[in-house]
Amino acid sequence: MLRDRKAAFVDLSAGSVEVLPIPMELRERFLGGRGIDMYLLYNLVRPGVDPLGPDNILLVSAGLLTGTPAPAAARTHVAGKSPLTGLIGSSNMGGFFGPELRFAGFDHLVIRGKAERPVYLWVHNGEIEIRDA
Repeated sequence: MLRDRKAAFVDLSAGSVEVLPIPMELRERFLGGRGIDMYLLYNLVRPGVDPLGPDNILLVSAGLLTGTPAPAAARTHVAGKSPLTGLIGSSNMGGFFGPELRFAGFDHLVIRGKAERPVYLWVHNGEIEIRDA
């Protein structure tokens, strides 16, 4: 589980999902959760992007030790470009989402675009799909 870290890049506009491994170099340099989210945000969001537009991204990730036997390690990190400041918007929370995301086979969800109709992400056993709500 600690070796095979994956990110799902979801484009709601195109209705596509691409699953990519997280390279070891990134994991060693930025650790996980918040660190990798900030790296992705910096590299994937162009300056001047509307925070409420389809070109912004929403990142949801499991913390570095989330889903491991480490005590009290159940953090989920959420990040994107803030509509309030136009800068980084970042928060984290406890609970079951982060561990369940990791147990489902993913460390990061990178969501962009705008769906034409209401949809949800179905994440289960290493698979992820965009489904009609």
